Amino acid sequence: MNKYIRFKSLILSLLVPTTAVLTVQQNSAIAQRLPWSIAQSPTTEVSALDVTITTGGDDLRGGSVVYGIVELRGGRTEKVNLNRGRNWGNNSTYRVSLPLPTGTTLGDLVSFTLEHDGAPRRFPDGYDNWNVDTLKVATPRTCSAGVQLANTSGRPLVRLTGVNTFHDITLNAPSSARNTPISSLQVAITTGGDDIRGGSVAYGVIKLQNGTTLSKVNLNQGRNWPNNSTNTVTIPLPSGTKIGDLAGLRIEHSGAPRNPFDGYDNWNIDRVRIATPESCSAAVQLVNRTGRPLVRFTGGDTFRKYPINLR
Repeated sequence: MNKYIRFKSLILSLLVPTTAVLTVQQNSAIAQRLPWSIAQSPTTEVSALDVTITTGGDDLRGGSVVYGIVELRGGRTEKVNLNRGRNWGNNSTYRVSLPLPTGTTLGDLVSFTLEHDGAPRRFPDGYDNWNVDTLKVATPRTCSAGVQLANTSGRPLVRLTGVNTFHDITLNAPSSARNTPISSLQVAITTGGDDIRGGSVAYGVIKLQNGTTLSKVNLNQGRNWPNNSTNTVTIPLPSGTKIGDLAGLRIEHSGAPRNPFDGYDNWNIDRVRIATPESCSAAVQLVNRTGRPLVRFTGGDTFRKYPINLR
């Protein structure tokens, strides 16, 4: 292989034997075609690959090393030590995050190779054979924050009482997002120094730019929201709604006494944040191979390579 570019920063996060998570540097091989189900463009940038390996009936001995190698367009390679010399027991599964150079795209990925170095580390050990039952390689699932439409606060922002029972908040959409379809809103409400009592009800009412008022949504379901707590509620929107259609949110409070000796339940709101839900990209599966074993690594069979073909 061409010269290896090594990453210096490595992230190691091991879980229990059934599943482990690591991030490291790599070396070696398992070869065949990768089925591509492209939910993302070849020009989509990818910062890492998630590699999941299930060991079968012959473990990877402590001291032995398994490497992962990603070949990139132009002959560049990234080689990472996946297990850091640790034992991977029979029937265990480990997941490793393999970092990629900044600016790498899906279209840059050429192949993934799994390589095993089981040479004896001490006398009188023989070569450490290793059974791999499952190999999966995928892009990570990534999420980005939603579009913020309102973020207003005070001490309190508003005190809702029997006389003042509602508060209106204007929703401001960035011009770049106005035509984006939206199916719901995330509303986070921080209660201040006077809680909303169990039995009292907070409603959310969405107003649209065309003057339409949507049906009330019971935000707290009659539950107590304690002093200084923050509660996030999802408000569903009609099919076909776009971000630019939204004009405002009214928070209504019904604090009428539910018991004979109760007074009206006043409620302090210190902060309201309103945003669209976060958006997440699906993982792109690059390798998904299973066998009993898929491959048995020995001194005479130390690697397998899987070409990545975009289609």
